[in-house]
Amino acid sequence: MASLQSMTGTLGMNNAKHLLRRTTYNITHQSIEDFATMNVSDAVDSLFVSPPLTMDEPIDYLTGQPFINSGIPPLSGTSTLEDIVISWWLHEAQNDTSVRHKMIFFLHQNFVSNLTTHGPYLNFDYLALLRHYSFGSYRVLAKKMTINNAMLKYLDGDSNTVSNPNENYAREFLELFTIGKGPQIGAGNYTNYTEEDIVIASRLLSGWNNSTRTTPADINYIDLETGLQTGYPRFSKHDDTDKTFSSAFGNTTIQGAANDADMYRELDDFVNMIFSQEETAKSICRRLYRFFVSANISTEVETDIIVPLANTLRDNDYELETTLKQLFKSQHFYDADDSEQGNEIIGGLVKSPMDLLFPVISFFQIPIPDAITQAKEHYDEWYRESVTDTIFGQASFPILAPESVAGYPAYYQEPGYDRNWINSSSLVARYKIPEMLITGDRLLKSGDLGEGIRIDLVHFLENGGVISNVLSAETIVTELTNYLFAHPVSPERYDYYLNVVFLEGAPSFDWTFDWIEYQNTGDDEAVKIPLESLFKALLYSQEFQLM
Repeated sequence: MASLQSMTGTLGMNNAKHLLRRTTYNITHQSIEDFATMNVSDAVDSLFVSPPLTMDEPIDYLTGQPFINSGIPPLSGTSTLEDIVISWWLHEAQNDTSVRHKMIFFLHQNFVSNLTTHGPYLNFDYLALLRHYSFGSYRVLAKKMTINNAMLKYLDGDSNTVSNPNENYAREFLELFTIGKGPQIGAGNYTNYTEEDIVIASRLLSGWNNSTRTTPADINYIDLETGLQTGYPRFSKHDDTDKTFSSAFGNTTIQGAANDADMYRELDDFVNMIFSQEETAKSICRRLYRFFVSANISTEVETDIIVPLANTLRDNDYELETTLKQLFKSQHFYDADDSEQGNEIIGGLVKSPMDLLFPVISFFQIPIPDAITQAKEHYDEWYRESVTDTIFGQASFPILAPESVAGYPAYYQEPGYDRNWINSSSLVARYKIPEMLITGDRLLKSGDLGEGIRIDLVHFLENGGVISNVLSAETIVTELTNYLFAHPVSPERYDYYLNVVFLEGAPSFDWTFDWIEYQNTGDDEAVKIPLESLFKALLYSQEFQLM
């Protein structure tokens, strides 16, 4: 029986790797070793202690100065500044040792916006809003997101008026952001709401306008709880009549607002009505489950995991931290709640492009240009050209700019879900990552990865403190496969990596001799070639594609 009962005892290496892969983009040999010795509760709790951002806001590399809240005018154009904001977020995600940036990305998938269309300031505030509530109340976030400036622009909330209703946001709020449709039981009736509910909700949500930092009057629209600029009410454009919803919501009537200030109350009443439905919490928990655990929600999982998780979420005013801790500490998360052979959860998700690339950067200690002293190389050459355009772009992963309001297919598209990360369009890009990191070339597009962006495997082996005995070919293969793969490899795969790939049929003492020779002469050619062959084989492998 699937169980949310807490795991006890220490994590051990396999569970430590599993927990870290599912919760953070920053995984090192040391973090695996540290977590392996921790008990489950302490390990999970530690993931909710976030380190400070490496930089509070991004830098315009033409001025060398921050430009969001500093008051220093940027020199770069709007599209460049949009790219810089995305690059800044990617750098923070790559360096975050907590679960916060995974949660920011989860919330982005659930409150989708396209960060190539709104300008840098609205994009920054959108990401800051997700960060603020990444461990907090999903219910409160849903309310704040409704009048977030980027969202008002993205789903036409700022053009929804009493005389010209626009249903875009109301539809997505119900279908994608909160309660979900449910099975269709009639024309325009989706169990959890009706088409008429969308029409009524759009009337209730009318009359909100987005504010800008460039209009003097607009700077007054700051949300007191988050400190972020927000949209504002225009009562003259609002439908002030009472709104009565369908039987799906108990025929609830929400009183129309009487003035600008009362529009906030009307919005509160609407959000609270949605979040008082049991199905809303279940819908959110199914999304959490598919993102962090497995795409497969069986009847057993629905009954034994989703329903009690949803109860926890509702009982705690939709606070995400409490619910996530219950999930991450559970026997079910580690597939320890049954006696069946095999493991459906550990190693059961296909990695996203971020889950492929960023842990490799941190584990192999690949240097990234400094954001201050090498700002253009950092923001433009590495994160924009190499990561966003080449690696992610060619892997069908438009980061922070999904092609659909539903988000990335791997998180919503049945029946494949995470299997959608690998397709005919993305496969080549995924398998070019190790070669790009070895050569320093952007093989899928012209140019290089940026100054110094390439892995030095000889230096890593000699100075990384990861491999316990660099003179032993067997130790190198054993420890790298243990760290990089979700499960220990079979004897046949181990033999392949050791004898076919690494040693190429030579006796293992040849490696020992070559390494000693390198240390004596400084000529690394004889040891670099087999290390690069092993690195590519490990990252090409099917085992590495899974987490």
